Amino acid sequence: MNPMTLARRLVLLCAAIFGATGLLYLVAPGAMLAVTGATSSATTDFLLRTEGVALLCGAGVLWAVHDGTARQLRLALVALSGYLVLGSFVDLAALTGGVVGTAAVPSATVRIVLGGVCVFAATRLHVEHRAVDVS
Repeated sequence: MNPMTLARRLVLLCAAIFGATGLLYLVAPGAMLAVTGATSSATTDFLLRTEGVALLCGAGVLWAVHDGTARQLRLALVALSGYLVLGSFVDLAALTGGVVGTAAVPSATVRIVLGGVCVFAATRLHVEHRAVDVS
């Protein structure tokens, strides 16, 4: 697959995931927490709704950049990778601390893999973009 096409599809996929997750965090924070085995309270619901707003806004930014330049896509992919991988580490730390249940493991695994794919796509985009610049 063409590196630009891969990058654009990954950014759009993440935009869709961010949008759907953000909407669910806003509408049903308790249910979203229950999936991980965490308990819901007024405080956790507030915090999850706040994150939902951030994710919805992030989805908009990702949608806006999906047809950007190679440089913009690389930056978006590297930032996405950092968010996905670091967020997964936070979840795994919560698992070891007994805050969430084992349902956090598959979610963290998928996000770590997706983060790795984002880095791979950013690297391929960088190599292709440099080859174009040299010619």
